Amino acid sequence: MTHPGTRRALALWCPDWSLLATRTEHGLDPDVALALMEKGRVVARSAAADAEGVTVGLRLREAQARCPGITLLPHDPLRDARAFEPVVRAVDEVVPGLDVRRPGLVAVHVAGAARYYGSEEAAARAVADQVRGVAGLVDVRIGIADGIHAAELAAQATTAAAPLRVLPPGTSRAFLAALPLDVLADLPGAGPELVTLLKRLGLTTLGDFAALPGSSVRARFGVPGMQAHDLARGREVAPVRPAAAPPDLTRHVVFEPGLERVDQVAFGCRTMAEEFIATLTARQLVCSQVQVSVFTDDDSTGRAHSDEVWTHPRHFTSTEVVDRIRWQLQGSGSGPERAVVRVEVAPLALDDAAAHAGGLWRDGPADRVHHTATRLQGRLGHDGVLTATIGGGRLLAERAQLRPWGEAAPSVSARRADQPWPGSLPGLAPTLVYDEPVPARLLDAARALITISARGELSGDPAWLDPGALGDGPRRVTAWAGPWPIRQRWWDPSETRRVDRVQLVDDHDQAWLLLYEQLSADEPAPWSVEGRYD
Repeated sequence: MTHPGTRRALALWCPDWSLLATRTEHGLDPDVALALMEKGRVVARSAAADAEGVTVGLRLREAQARCPGITLLPHDPLRDARAFEPVVRAVDEVVPGLDVRRPGLVAVHVAGAARYYGSEEAAARAVADQVRGVAGLVDVRIGIADGIHAAELAAQATTAAAPLRVLPPGTSRAFLAALPLDVLADLPGAGPELVTLLKRLGLTTLGDFAALPGSSVRARFGVPGMQAHDLARGREVAPVRPAAAPPDLTRHVVFEPGLERVDQVAFGCRTMAEEFIATLTARQLVCSQVQVSVFTDDDSTGRAHSDEVWTHPRHFTSTEVVDRIRWQLQGSGSGPERAVVRVEVAPLALDDAAAHAGGLWRDGPADRVHHTATRLQGRLGHDGVLTATIGGGRLLAERAQLRPWGEAAPSVSARRADQPWPGSLPGLAPTLVYDEPVPARLLDAARALITISARGELSGDPAWLDPGALGDGPRRVTAWAGPWPIRQRWWDPSETRRVDRVQLVDDHDQAWLLLYEQLSADEPAPWSVEGRYD
């Protein structure tokens, strides 16, 4: 029995889409044990990881314990959606009026396509062939049923050997009734909590749940429970809402014949870059990350000679897009190895232009600094203007890193600075950090050089500090704290390093951060100044 108002729907499902998009972006082999993490827990895992006992919901450490060789990467919904756009465009060419339910799943009313292709099965084959041919996918599953929810579950009930399942009209409710309650776990508003509660009540299938009176379900579980109850009964809650396929914002320029000089290619890309930015502006969008692909004249395979992703802390202008193309072509400074026949620019990170609009009086000095630094970088090259950022590490000199101006800082999930660094300095860092530690001497009350034992014990209380080239002689120590040990690569005798830190204040009210590293028994000055507090 088909519920009144329910229409036949086709659902195209790509299994494990998040894993497929991640493997494609990182160039990982399908047989690699891979898991995607979100908020410290596994949200998706590959077949190889599943074989080792990694399941959805595991914490990071437990997943690593079950599969020591597993590759853990952050789950990125934006990457999934970006990678799914070619699939959406491919389906839209065959059957218009798509509803993208989520990356990896699209739905469409199938009645019109069935009339055009002759049958629902023929329409499904046309969609599958189009996706496999254009998007390059191999595992594509399709389900057709009364309503989008039943069609999605029918697609998920298929196999790689039989990727199509068509439920005849009026049979969707019986198909749903036999399914376990676990299929409700992914529904918005329902979730695992509702499934767990229903199981405690003795229910095991959707049919059991559908048999409950609707008034009782609403009174006990509220609106989310009633929506899940309607789906279990075969009633469509969220019908297909056709939406236009996302526009292709990629722009390219073709050179015939190919160009071998960097300045010629950059000049030839100006119009394309202006069109690229103008298209985004017309849609009230800005781009903070682009992918530049350069094709050469001997590229018979159609693959780019070089692909590179460029990020921007704000958003790109047409001039800055051309600068990135020129810098990519320059590479090491020798220019392209072969004649360039095609340059392609694709947006990877888009945002609403309103979120980047300046104030009434703009940002004053910040705008002038950015404008000046960008112009200098255009003259000196990508690495000609650098800005400081904090990286990961234990010693202060390791944490100070330089990156090119205009290059966006790494995301929180990719920042090594946010990872655990046992032995790193807590609290505020010194105001002045020396590139190379300055030799110094730390003395006790008898003016004897203080040493630190293997157990981290000082040979005496610090009383005098001789900062060497940074001062005019010994200074009396008025306060001190430490030592704090740093033990790096203790498991590798050839690369092991043992360092101790001490903080102190002298009688000139100057605070210091000292390092102690005994490289040899006859080392004259194992102490050095790592930084100074102002």
